[in-house]
Amino acid sequence: MNPIKILTEGVDHLWIWTYGLVAGWGLTFTLLVIAVVFLFARQLRTERRLKNLEARLVHAERDYNLTITEWQK
Repeated sequence: MNPIKILTEGVDHLWIWTYGLVAGWGLTFTLLVIAVVFLFARQLRTERRLKNLEARLVHAERDYNLTITEWQK
């Protein structure tokens, strides 16, 4: 066995392992960023819908109070 060949094969396997590790970290990081952005967008949409529902409730209460005020006159 040639020691140079053993060393070059070892370094080659080490580089392949390193590439796999970096690719795995990159994929994991990318998926986490996508998940955070998706959840943030859902949160914004939910807050917007909640504010819309609250505005509709306030509007309905005002109409109800105006109607009662008109009936009392």
